[in-house]
Amino acid sequence: MKRLRIFPSKTGQRGQSLVEVALFFPIFIIMLAGVVEISNIIITQNRVTSATRASARFGADGGQDEGMTNVLLNTVTQTLELDQEVWDVWVVRGTVNEDGNAIESWQFNHVYGISNTQQYSTVNELEIQEMVLEELQRDENGNQQAGIAADIEFVGTYALHDIDSILGLNALPQFATITSVRDLSVMRVLGFGLNATDGCSGFPIVVYEGERSVTPGLYEAVVTNSPNFWPQPAPAYVTFYNHRPNVPLRGFGQNGEVVSEGDIFLVQNGGGQGGFGWLVWNQYISADANTLEGSLTWPGNSTDYTTVATGGQQPPNPPFPHRVYGYIDYNDPTDTSMNIGDWVMSNTGAVVSNDVREVLEGHITAGRQLRLIVYEPYAGTGSNARYQITGFAVFRLLGYQLSNNGGQGSYILAEFIRWDDSCGQVPTGP
Repeated sequence: MKRLRIFPSKTGQRGQSLVEVALFFPIFIIMLAGVVEISNIIITQNRVTSATRASARFGADGGQDEGMTNVLLNTVTQTLELDQEVWDVWVVRGTVNEDGNAIESWQFNHVYGISNTQQYSTVNELEIQEMVLEELQRDENGNQQAGIAADIEFVGTYALHDIDSILGLNALPQFATITSVRDLSVMRVLGFGLNATDGCSGFPIVVYEGERSVTPGLYEAVVTNSPNFWPQPAPAYVTFYNHRPNVPLRGFGQNGEVVSEGDIFLVQNGGGQGGFGWLVWNQYISADANTLEGSLTWPGNSTDYTTVATGGQQPPNPPFPHRVYGYIDYNDPTDTSMNIGDWVMSNTGAVVSNDVREVLEGHITAGRQLRLIVYEPYAGTGSNARYQITGFAVFRLLGYQLSNNGGQGSYILAEFIRWDDSCGQVPTGP
């Protein structure tokens, strides 16, 4: 008698497979969402860390609280939500004692947000003080040394940001620690080479004191709608949170307002007609793109009297036996101290070059603050064209557009930081 072997039907196999898929599929979806959730948290943490570092670096270069907030938000404006409900940001400032083992003075200013982040209630100011001191005491090898923090001034940024959870975890209090990221970046206040001297150093851009901060219409016409403006895409006008349109660089606005940190200026190359101009530091060297590139390159060469300049004519002796790149007064070849009331030479040569563009882009990318010269009277023509200094102001370059058409269509976009008197030159009037 033969045994009958019964095999499952193909229909039964398909049914079993569907059951297995139905059981596994929800688990797979949850696992996939979890991987995406973790990746989103890591990416967001990196973005917040980059933003706090940029903000702290700006503060270490002399920026104030408003400007540090702008830098942080501008760093994440294309990647993270900026609603104040999901941010809380503090600026940290202070000094360390002479032994480097304790905070001597301390400021902890809430500069952005509405105290609504999930971890806001857990912020402990004393803990943050300890974190700041530990960071300042840590050397490049990760070792703690109190001595390296002695007698220093510091500035930092502490930020909380709530993540829009894919799985909806941010609605559950027990998951607050993973759906709200935090970061602290702190730096020593180093300044940026603007120490008190007999006269001022600067960068070879001069700005007319009658300029007014940019309006939305002008910004859209020149920046937003121009394919030649750098960077691309250009910053959105609405991201300049502390900017006020039509505020004068010098003097009072219609409602009595004066220029302050965060006001944005879009200045056209205009020479004697207003706007901005390029400079050459003395009349004895070639006024061309190569000279401009060297003077624009960080940290500048307005006080360089040792490097032998290429091109130009021999200066009177004294002051130097060779051509120099540093500043020499137009009316007195023995005067190398740049002060309010002095005259600086206009660079009237062909100054638009790829090298000049690269230097400008380097400043913009690094977020550097530059001391620029402010002028009012303009005199002379051609190689004798010159500007009279009425003040020195610190700006952060944000963008530019250069044209070969005699300066027409050339612009710089810059954020006003402050009037500068660090070298003893105090402008008169507001």
